[in-house]
Amino acid sequence: MTELLLGDEILSAYAAGALSGPMRLLLDAHSEVSAEAARERAQADAVAGLMLEAEPPAPLRAGALDDVLAIIDAEEAGIGEAGPAAKHQQRAAGLASKALDEILKLPAPVRDLALERGAGWSFGGPGVRTMELLREGPAKAELIRLDPGQGVPRHTHDGREFTLVLCGAYHDGHARYGAGDMAVADPDLTHRPVAEEGEVCIALAVTDGPLSFTGPLGWVQRALGGMN
Repeated sequence: MTELLLGDEILSAYAAGALSGPMRLLLDAHSEVSAEAARERAQADAVAGLMLEAEPPAPLRAGALDDVLAIIDAEEAGIGEAGPAAKHQQRAAGLASKALDEILKLPAPVRDLALERGAGWSFGGPGVRTMELLREGPAKAELIRLDPGQGVPRHTHDGREFTLVLCGAYHDGHARYGAGDMAVADPDLTHRPVAEEGEVCIALAVTDGPLSFTGPLGWVQRALGGMN
């Protein structure tokens, strides 16, 4: 097992409210699958609370409370008595049961976003499926699903990539990562993640820069002007 925590820099940005949406998703998902990560996030939440308490209160504009209550009433009228669960059920109704079961077993923050996106996978290569969950500027969070024994092409990165294994396991030529493990790649690392035989591997990958493929795929990428 390769237990890797996100570190003080990211936790400090989280506490200050300066973390991007994709990175917040990564932190939340990691806290669901790692007791140590959950402890560190709780500490960051406590720091954030102290920072908020230190801020002087800002006065509300006239009519602000009425506007918020009106928005809540409108949302409740639109989703009915069953609430958000009903919307998820409607989106999931047409999905194959096996694919849906995979999604439903994921950590809640990831599962909910996947259902909101329709739980639809995109082709990412032989035995590889991807699902973008969130994008904010250069930062992107996506699910990567690898069939047993299958993997993504060898590549490096223009920025950092954080990969949290949610189920199954993979080896990238450097180390093995199983459920709950996190890998961090940067421009100095070239790797090729391949799922272990016998079990589908699903990982949450958060990047702050695009992939840069090596070999023949790299030539194609450069000819096309880059890939996101």
